[in-house]
Amino acid sequence: MKAGPRGRRAGGGVHELDPSPVVALLLFEAAECLMALPVSEVTRLLAVPESGVSVDEASVDEAWVDLDEYFTGRRSTGPWLRWSRRERRAWIRVARVVEVLPCALRSLAPMPATVRATRRAGVFWAAGVRGDDVFLLVDPARLADEGGG
Repeated sequence: MKAGPRGRRAGGGVHELDPSPVVALLLFEAAECLMALPVSEVTRLLAVPESGVSVDEASVDEAWVDLDEYFTGRRSTGPWLRWSRRERRAWIRVARVVEVLPCALRSLAPMPATVRATRRAGVFWAAGVRGDDVFLLVDPARLADEGGG
């Protein structure tokens, strides 16, 4: 059967295409929770800091934020993600990277203002669903503003 602008015919019916914008999210685990970042803002992945440099000795120009330590007080041993948005950059440590997830923007629920107003929860923009799991969309700019790690 012929596909038209409204979608494909299947069993005689016409199914509408979902016109909402889709963003690719990098889904990861940190602080025993699923979190995500836009893939377009992740510029690098490191298993350990380069040249044996410890996070404490790393560049003072960029924030180094271990999300496990930020939320639970325990350091992670997972990979570092380099986040970049325009002129801003930070390194973010996660427990593990799970997958790249295409996500319709309309499927994300904005975090309530009362939650965004709290210090720790204020780093989240929205919540989304992947199967039976809920994930939180992180705003690394807020982490970097706090000075992070």
